[in-house]
Amino acid sequence: MVKKALLTYAVAVGVLIGPLSTAGWAAEGLAARHGQGTSGPVGVVETRAPLNVREKPTVYSDVVKKLHPNQRVVLACQKRGGWVDGNPVWYRLHGSKGWVSARYVHNLQPVRPC
Repeated sequence: MVKKALLTYAVAVGVLIGPLSTAGWAAEGLAARHGQGTSGPVGVVETRAPLNVREKPTVYSDVVKKLHPNQRVVLACQKRGGWVDGNPVWYRLHGSKGWVSARYVHNLQPVRPC
């Protein structure tokens, strides 16, 4: 009986607190700060180190900022660019002129072409 009550409590706390502690809210918060709703598909950065955001969709372009591992970002659109580990797709970040390689960002919804 006690184990069941503790499990129920743990699940309730995880549901209430879990999403608040993740980077998932960062994408929605970012769009909300700019007076917008989440207006695009969300992607998750899948790297162990910070991910470079590039000015153009190629690894030879200047780095304009960095994203953190597991950070959620809003993706504006996708297009072909320079190949990164066998993947030529790049995502443009919503509200930014930056690009990230799809090799290191997992899109959670389909992303429209640019």
